[in-house]
Amino acid sequence: MRGLDFGNSKTRFGSLIIMCGVAGIVKLNNRAVEYQHLKTFTDSISHRGPDGSGYELFEEGRVGLGHRRLSILDLSEAGKQPMFDATADHCITFNGEIYNFIEVRNELKLSGFSFHTESDTEVILAAYRQWGKNCLHKFNGMFAIAIWDRRHKELFVARDRFGVKPLYYWFLPGELFAFCSETIGFKHLHGYRRQIEPVALNLALYDPALLEGSDKTIFKNIYQLLPGHYLTLNLNGNIKTTTWWCTKEQVVKAPDSYNEQLEEFKELFESACRLRLRSDVPIASALSGGLDSSSVYATLHKINNGNSAERLPADWQRAFVATFPGTSVDERQYAEKVITHVGGKATYIVPDYSRLVDEVVTAAKLFDGVVFTPVNAISDVYKAMRQNGVTVSMDGHGVDEMMYGYNTYVYKAFYHALRIRDFEFAEDLAKTLCGLSLGYDFTSFKTLIEAERGKTILRRTLSGIKQTFHTSKGEEGRKYIQHGIPLPDSNLVNEIVKRQTRLGSAWPAENKLYEDFHYIDLPINLRDFDRASMQHGIEIRMPFMDYRLVSYVFSLPERSKVGHGFTKRILRDAMKQTLPEEIRTRTLKIGIAGPDAWYTNQLKPLILDVIASRLFIESDLWNGPELKKMVEAGYKNNTLNKTDFNLIWGLMSTCFLMEE
Repeated sequence: MRGLDFGNSKTRFGSLIIMCGVAGIVKLNNRAVEYQHLKTFTDSISHRGPDGSGYELFEEGRVGLGHRRLSILDLSEAGKQPMFDATADHCITFNGEIYNFIEVRNELKLSGFSFHTESDTEVILAAYRQWGKNCLHKFNGMFAIAIWDRRHKELFVARDRFGVKPLYYWFLPGELFAFCSETIGFKHLHGYRRQIEPVALNLALYDPALLEGSDKTIFKNIYQLLPGHYLTLNLNGNIKTTTWWCTKEQVVKAPDSYNEQLEEFKELFESACRLRLRSDVPIASALSGGLDSSSVYATLHKINNGNSAERLPADWQRAFVATFPGTSVDERQYAEKVITHVGGKATYIVPDYSRLVDEVVTAAKLFDGVVFTPVNAISDVYKAMRQNGVTVSMDGHGVDEMMYGYNTYVYKAFYHALRIRDFEFAEDLAKTLCGLSLGYDFTSFKTLIEAERGKTILRRTLSGIKQTFHTSKGEEGRKYIQHGIPLPDSNLVNEIVKRQTRLGSAWPAENKLYEDFHYIDLPINLRDFDRASMQHGIEIRMPFMDYRLVSYVFSLPERSKVGHGFTKRILRDAMKQTLPEEIRTRTLKIGIAGPDAWYTNQLKPLILDVIASRLFIESDLWNGPELKKMVEAGYKNNTLNKTDFNLIWGLMSTCFLMEE
């Protein structure tokens, strides 16, 4: 028989372990890894896996794998990791989930493999034996996988297509290679001295998203394995990194008819939701009241009302909503409409400000990087889930960067439509811009269009309009912060940018969407939500980031994603009869965020205290006295805006890390 025989014992195999923490050490100097050292290294990320732990040493102690466990399916001790296959040739430590593990398992059974558990971990090991490194293409999921191949004396480390699950490493040639789910773990590693890398920090403070989408971190000699890449390492220290996924190479041929496009989109989205409903523990939804999270929540109810979900937990109907009474960011009324419409259950979370200062400092340290806004609002949602017995959260991330979720994308498309003299689409995009609650006057757009149609407008005038609409608050903030922080190194910027793959569309907005999804905006959002959820041991599932759906959406023409007065056109049309019309057509974008008043009230004493500290004033990473003067003057004159506060918080989060 060609298949794997996992034996009769279930003590070493079985559970689906999800959203865990992984760590590992490979010694390249013929020395052994100390068991306690491996344990301390792994346990530094215990918050990622509060349900158990495991540690394994092999190759005469030169290789060690560690695991922190969060159990979702098959909750027995059978799923303890690191996990060996029956031959003991392969050992795995795995963070994440393979949503289609049942389908992959069935395919492997046809080739003679046998299984004794309900585990996706067992399926990964079998798939690796069957297909080698190509097994990654079989998986629909989010994952950071490390497998030690005892036959070939090789470490195989892989990250999912879009980097939903994090993975960092330290490589010291001739000495060791170590990896971990969070950079915070490395400060517990013997021989590593945690230091800020000034060049990377300057870039992070100037444009944090650009750094997060690269393989760099703000710490010296700590790198992240890029999304859609795998790494191999042998005991001789030979290391090689390979790209295994590029969305550009996986786009599909979309139907020509919009109605056909719409039907295929609905099928893919519902399939993505259905796969992510598999669980043996309660599932809930983090609901803001916006289109994206509401679409996920409503679709879950649509699927389950039809009894089409497989391995569905009994408790999946709850929505957790952060509410801020009396503020402009309170979206409770919209969330209530969705919950009432689908017949769901609600838990409302009103943040407790009494411990806000302590909590934001703790969260900033756990994020272990530059953070530009306190994440306590969403963190409170995940905390409430955990306190109410929930382990899995269904979230709506990924849509904005695929379907023109921000006005800058729409304006970019509008400008290009004018340039190529597609006036009908330009007018449609202008109406869309005016419908985004941004105060745009359609009359001015119409004047531009008519003038350009009649060739009476000068190109420099059009360029001036572009500059007016395209100057972001982020750019204003950079002007502000550059008075006290060195500009980023241009060589580093160029190095990072050169690695980015473009979609190759004739429409600049489409290329920008692709870049932001894969390299800029979305990676930093994924980082923030990963840390906020894992702080409380919560797994996030994101149907919109199903690779089949992503590949499909990036194959669609721009008119299918924006126009007819709306961003995210095809999603809105897909949600007819599924969402209340007020939510389906809502254009005001808020999301789950804390109120701006935090900065001027509860957090003001902390901010003033930090910028007056010796650590801040005497830092050689920025001009502390100049920045202190600017912040204090801003508070005194009441001139600080949200962009200013975000940048100030970025500096403060760095200080919190430097304290350690």
